[in-house]
Amino acid sequence: MRAKEYDALIGMDAFTTHSPGIGGRLKQSPEDFIVQEIGVDGSIAPLEPSSQVYEDQPGKFTEFFLVKRNLDSIQAIRRLSKAIGASYKRFSYAGIKDRRAITSQRASFYQGSPQDLIGRDIPNIQILHPHRKPKPITPGTLMGNRFTITVREVKLTRVEVQNRIEKIRQEYEKAGGILNFYGPQRFGIMRPTTHLVGKQIIRGNFEKAIRILLEGGNISVEEILEPSEVEEPVISNGPSQRINKLYGTYERAIQQYLDKHPRQFKESLRVLPKDLARLYVHAYQSLIFNKTISERMKRGISLQLPIIGDFIMPISGEIHQIRSVTRKNLSEAKKAVQKKKQILVIPVIGFDFENVALQGPMGEIILTLLEEEDITPSQFHLRELPILSSRGTFRPLLVNPTEFNIDLLDAEDDTPVRVSFNLNKGSYASVILREFIKPELPTQL
Repeated sequence: MRAKEYDALIGMDAFTTHSPGIGGRLKQSPEDFIVQEIGVDGSIAPLEPSSQVYEDQPGKFTEFFLVKRNLDSIQAIRRLSKAIGASYKRFSYAGIKDRRAITSQRASFYQGSPQDLIGRDIPNIQILHPHRKPKPITPGTLMGNRFTITVREVKLTRVEVQNRIEKIRQEYEKAGGILNFYGPQRFGIMRPTTHLVGKQIIRGNFEKAIRILLEGGNISVEEILEPSEVEEPVISNGPSQRINKLYGTYERAIQQYLDKHPRQFKESLRVLPKDLARLYVHAYQSLIFNKTISERMKRGISLQLPIIGDFIMPISGEIHQIRSVTRKNLSEAKKAVQKKKQILVIPVIGFDFENVALQGPMGEIILTLLEEEDITPSQFHLRELPILSSRGTFRPLLVNPTEFNIDLLDAEDDTPVRVSFNLNKGSYASVILREFIKPELPTQL
């Protein structure tokens, strides 16, 4: 599959910039993709023990830095909880970090002591600076992430690399930023089916959802997208002969559950960690969002100034102060955005949008997409699986990397490029690098 075909499947059907990219490939090894959380105080999570002193405070939580290699956050916390004999539910963190990477993030442990975490020898996991705190780590305690990424297999001279990067930077800065897509990791790079599982969950078609989850790698795209109901049972009623061929740990857990409890498809989703199960629904919401902003770009609608039907939010991020742009306040809204007091935000559709009036060109785009998907906002209220319900939210249209820096490394056959930058929480480094690489194959990201 070419990158263009893959991008269309996940709604990333546009680039912000048009200048040629540098090519290359990400994540040749975990060391090529380093992520460090940035706290609300601006502090960056360490990768190694430091001289920084973290004093204990009265409270029921132990806060620590979780440094992991080649594991996602859910896997790492589960390994840690097993190693110390504590429930996974006693741990909390601000966000799920990339798997094929080295990452450092804050986490907290309820009713556990720093001594419980000190000296633990867990492969690919390191615990740094455990200390007591009165409150747990939540998404609100995260401001963003610092990325240090090495792009390899760049077949250009150093001068060509520098010139192309500079042209792309100038282009997106003139546009006001980069389209804030949900990145490929949200959908699956080798098997872009996560959002398709989510769509079937939203429809209440749990059998089809499980079928795609377990067999997506062996089903054609046309068959996956076929909306008709599955007429025959697709999961074996006895011990599965293909269980060793399943994609990963969580798929195995679902198959094992179904081997013991035939046809209990809805119940099998409860085997998954709730954060992971929610990702399927969130991925489907992400698809609709990506398609929405791609269409805005294709139609040539301004990326910098609001139009009637848009929504704006204070640049400080108070989502409760979002307001719609009308003919009456359009001039005022434009001035607020130009003065960088407000930013443009786009709906991420959930059940809270059931009674929201979507108007103007963007409203027409979203309503058309929902009609094509044969989905209504109310369907995101899952009465059969309430834990997977999603209210929806708003997401900035554009993202701007800060503290951007590049270093050209020495190599015999290519020009490796080390790129470092900061992003606000929720934005994807792969989306930034996509503009610079202009990949031909999805595996380049």
